[in-house]
Amino acid sequence: MSLFLLGNIVAFVGALFMVGIGFMHDKRRILLCQNMQFLIMGIGNLLLGGVSGFVADIVSIFRNIFCLKRELTKGWKVFFIIIQVCVSTVFIGIAGFAPREILPIAATLTYTWMLDTKKETVLKIVMLATQLMWLAYDISLLNISSMVFDFLTIGSNIVGFIRARKHEALEA
Repeated sequence: MSLFLLGNIVAFVGALFMVGIGFMHDKRRILLCQNMQFLIMGIGNLLLGGVSGFVADIVSIFRNIFCLKRELTKGWKVFFIIIQVCVSTVFIGIAGFAPREILPIAATLTYTWMLDTKKETVLKIVMLATQLMWLAYDISLLNISSMVFDFLTIGSNIVGFIRARKHEALEA
């Protein structure tokens, strides 16, 4: 079996976790399942040659484990952002730099920084922007499975943004 096919199969399994997480409401369960999703999709990225996607997913696992135990304060956000940049720099240095490798790093840094925003519309915009970065990355890797789910996630975030905006307008 080729790495291309194997990477897409693995990414598909990870994407199924992503869909399942969308139906969950318990933060602890979401974070635990998201860790499985990150691990599986990270391996899929690595199989397809996506080093920074793998690193971003692994650092996100550590961030989620931390969030299960403690609050993600501004100081801890900075810590995880520094870890993301340092680990990504090392791995990209080993594997070789390609411009696409910036996308998962930028997406993860943006999401980590904005994770605790109180306004749902802001969070939806952040999720939309970061998912667009992942879409561009997945296109560059020919990660077909993830591309499909990226489009679906973008669509659901647009719908969620419109609903959140209407809800916020009613509360104002």
